[in-house]
Amino acid sequence: MLSWFENHVDFMRSVDTIDARRRSGEAHIATQEQVPGYCAVCDAMTTYVVRAGAFYDNSPNLREGLICRRCGLSNRNRLIYTALRARAAELPQADVAMLECLTPLFVALRRQLPQVLGSEYISDKHQSGQVYSYHGHPVRHESITQLSYADASLDLIGHCDVLEHVYDYRAALREVRRVLRPQGQMICTVPFFMTRHEEAVLARPRDDGSIEFFGKPEYHGDGLRPEGILTWHHFGWKLLADARAAGFAGAQIGLDYDLFCGFATNNHPSREYGLMYPLLFRAIA
Repeated sequence: MLSWFENHVDFMRSVDTIDARRRSGEAHIATQEQVPGYCAVCDAMTTYVVRAGAFYDNSPNLREGLICRRCGLSNRNRLIYTALRARAAELPQADVAMLECLTPLFVALRRQLPQVLGSEYISDKHQSGQVYSYHGHPVRHESITQLSYADASLDLIGHCDVLEHVYDYRAALREVRRVLRPQGQMICTVPFFMTRHEEAVLARPRDDGSIEFFGKPEYHGDGLRPEGILTWHHFGWKLLADARAAGFAGAQIGLDYDLFCGFATNNHPSREYGLMYPLLFRAIA
């Protein structure tokens, strides 16, 4: 069951009650090629493919793994699907936008929410709100820092692992707040380092257009860009304060740990810096 937390203390208290069974359960799952479970997207029993290509040495990254053989969605994709669908069910006529459209997650969402608007970020040279041909597909371009949606026009907006790839993520938070109606929500996934307070800055742009790196550059896989996409930040608890500073009335971290439903940690070996529970970030206008 998804539980929401507004502070580090309550969150860590909940995590501590899970940790022993997490270690034993995930140690077993990590040795398997596939495991049975229940998929909330399919609303049926399924088989989860454990290993999806991302590893820590020989251990699979379960955040990107546990792919449902029926719907093809990963651990984190099913997590945000469940939260977005639940919120939309509370508002049957909700105006909903998703900052992706060429993914199995968007296809699954649109089956349940035919009104959902989808988009992709193509490049800085493209204009938000315009439709372009991209690899043979008509794609609406939206930049999270310059959305084309009108003020207070959406009830719900979702995105998956986007904010860490936006250098000025605070501008992105302000822009999302602008387009949400009162009580509207942003629900997203984001790599979240539960023991951090301040965000870690991994890189920053220079005035001449080059990039200054503070360590080895970190790139994440991206369906539109074979070379991957640069990560600027590792987020911690200050992200909630940043959302409130951007004008949101509230911000929370959601936790849903359930191995039977395929909601596991990323299986990172370091609990102090790297282990990520199945989490969502929610900001409420």
